[in-house]
Amino acid sequence: MQFLHPVFTITILILICYSFLEVYGREIKNYKSVWIVVVVLILLAGFRKFVGADYGSYLNMYSYFPFNATYSDIFQKAFFQQNSLEVEWLFVFFNNLFFNFGFPFYIFTFFVAIVSLVPKFYVIEKNVAYPATALLLYIVPGFFIADCGQIRQGVGMALAIYSFRYIKKQNLPMFLFVMYFALGFHKSTVIFLPAYWIAKVPLNKTKIIALVLFCMILSPFQIYNYFSALNSIAPQEIYQGFSDYVDIEGPSSGGVKFLDLISLLYLFFIIFFDKETCKKIPYYEYMRNLGVAGICLYFIMRGSPIFSTRLPGTYMFFTALILPNNLAVIENLSYKKFLHLILVLFVIFYYFVFGNYQAVNGRFTPESYQNYLWD
Repeated sequence: MQFLHPVFTITILILICYSFLEVYGREIKNYKSVWIVVVVLILLAGFRKFVGADYGSYLNMYSYFPFNATYSDIFQKAFFQQNSLEVEWLFVFFNNLFFNFGFPFYIFTFFVAIVSLVPKFYVIEKNVAYPATALLLYIVPGFFIADCGQIRQGVGMALAIYSFRYIKKQNLPMFLFVMYFALGFHKSTVIFLPAYWIAKVPLNKTKIIALVLFCMILSPFQIYNYFSALNSIAPQEIYQGFSDYVDIEGPSSGGVKFLDLISLLYLFFIIFFDKETCKKIPYYEYMRNLGVAGICLYFIMRGSPIFSTRLPGTYMFFTALILPNNLAVIENLSYKKFLHLILVLFVIFYYFVFGNYQAVNGRFTPESYQNYLWD
């Protein structure tokens, strides 16, 4: 049984304690001190040393692009002009900026960690009754894969998630403005552009079940193979290392997958607590729609380790908002505590799944994790 490095284990245990305080409290209380945990996560991600599946690639990029990509190339890409720049323009802009100012790579990753984590928790805090519980549900494995791994997508996701602020306000120009910068960090965030309209689609339990069942039926047909544009978002040959890192069962495994069970757990909460949560939590139906979209995308892309993890990611983030809000509206205290315990046990179980299947390659174990703050 593989544990994560003590700094991660202790941080997760602290979040579990906060989660119990939230759910077992007499009234809903927002603990501002959870921001301290967010700061710790920023330090753990930002100052990590040769940690994360893609760390080596980004380290090489840091010294490569300043000598091979001019600011003219970058701004051409920003205005959708064709050139030889293969990596998203805004990431290369900050990469070159930090390098040219003489900052070491860990200062750049520290900046990236701030931009990646602060918007995510800001959205959590503004939209979730139990923010610490939502962060707990996100951290395993989202924090390790996105914020400590594929950092371009981590930042792109953060900006796309922040755009939820403008979905609620029905401010389309600002939504598109934020999404433009999200695309500047990772082109896979283009999949989130329909979110502005998806959030407003009227759904109920019957429609949700029908949609998910329809997507499950589509799964064996691998319809994503007929859309060549998807390869430009997440090309298989470039991200094989990422595929090996995130895929637990392996591409050839048959039957029910671990991620299938997770998606069905999310669906259980969405269906059984839909009506009550819609009544009591502002804009819950928007979060629910985006979470359902993530589940549907997962099942459609299920046959591809790359597409099924990269493309639904931003939508699936909203499941971490949905479940704590579902808990908050349950009036039967014993039932609420029981379901909360199920979620905590799920996080603990996922902790060990991640520890045994992915943490070794990502160097998150006690033997391999290093940080510039103490090494």
